[in-house]
Amino acid sequence: MQTLIEISRDLIELENELEELIHDPQQTDDAIAKYLGSLGDTIAERDRKLDNYSALIKELEARAEARKVEAKRLSDRASIDLNKVKSLKSNLKKFFEAHKFKTIETNRYRLTLAMNGGKAPLILDNVTPGELPDKFTYKEVDQVAVRQALEAGEVLKFARLGDRGQSLRIK
Repeated sequence: MQTLIEISRDLIELENELEELIHDPQQTDDAIAKYLGSLGDTIAERDRKLDNYSALIKELEARAEARKVEAKRLSDRASIDLNKVKSLKSNLKKFFEAHKFKTIETNRYRLTLAMNGGKAPLILDNVTPGELPDKFTYKEVDQVAVRQALEAGEVLKFARLGDRGQSLRIK
């Protein structure tokens, strides 16, 4: 396997093992813990393994970023195709309506102009929630106001601020 960053064979094996265990978080954690538990007896061996472990993290970050860029490119292309489909279907619908066609069968397809199923669309006139009876509205928690009150030192029975997590940075 060719990598962007030089990593040792044991880390490549760990990556392959993680790929196989991707759907089992417990086994994944166990495999990582096993690797980290075998860091070696000397400081030099420990540092070499940690350096390679960090290189694997950086390699996977670089690969993930490249895949995200490619996924965005493909998603953009799919959006273009879907917009073309929308336009083509809209024009075909207009054609059917103009010629009062309901169904046409071709060699490969059966084209039908049919009513949509499901619930009828709900159309609301220009009204604000305050103009409607309570049974037609609902209230949401104003999280910004709750946070501001807690940060100002107010004690609330229904909310509290949690602890910030930690993260490991590799530069």
